[in-house]
Amino acid sequence: MHRYSTFIAIILTTLLLTACKPESSLLEMDEWDLVWISDSSGWGVAEVYAQMVEEDVGVQVNLFDNWIGALPAGEVLRVLNGGPTASYTLEQLAEQIKEAEIIVFYANAEQSIDENFPGDWHCIPGAKPYVNSCPDFQIYVQDLQQIYQKIFELREGQPTIVRVYDAYNPLIAKFHEFGVYEDCKSCWLAYNDAIHRAASPFGIPVAKVLEAWNGPEFDQDPVALGYTSDGIHPSEVGAERIAEAIRILGYEPVSP
Repeated sequence: MHRYSTFIAIILTTLLLTACKPESSLLEMDEWDLVWISDSSGWGVAEVYAQMVEEDVGVQVNLFDNWIGALPAGEVLRVLNGGPTASYTLEQLAEQIKEAEIIVFYANAEQSIDENFPGDWHCIPGAKPYVNSCPDFQIYVQDLQQIYQKIFELREGQPTIVRVYDAYNPLIAKFHEFGVYEDCKSCWLAYNDAIHRAASPFGIPVAKVLEAWNGPEFDQDPVALGYTSDGIHPSEVGAERIAEAIRILGYEPVSP
């Protein structure tokens, strides 16, 4: 009986030691795979951010730069759930995420529409800006959260640095020109609030790119400041601003 009790004690001690053993730190690795997923607001930013990571952490960063023009969250979700896509870039996404130590994400709400409350607004580049009604962006929140859930499923519990960023707007001067500044400001802030709401339950840090480009009061014209190369997309200076907004969030893995 004594021998049996001793044997059980040894087994229990071994199990406790195994359970308490810390997982290997990302900082012990020599290389990190960085998967960047964004629309064209991330054009030219991934390379800048990857260099910052190498400088800060001292690891070699293998960059997978997946920016796609006008990328909607709905399409990303469909592809991660196994749906078809004409995009070779998106076809590779799930496999890249499986191996990614660090993931940066942004996608827009163009396909995340509530049929009952679709909203009627246009405050992005293109046609004349206007606002008749803002959506509540709840479908967008749901799509983003399903994407984050899928990311963590693909990572299978491995330590992962996940960062998302909110959305700048380069059209401040145009909003004033057409007399829709306050209306577009209201919708744009609601849109960005949805990005933060979606990330919050997972503990995913959100880089404040909107604040970095448009100021805390949404009254700063990023075009006048030279943040764009063409009135829409990031210049070298603008890319630095976005990358720095992500950089200051640090590199703590997310444990949802």
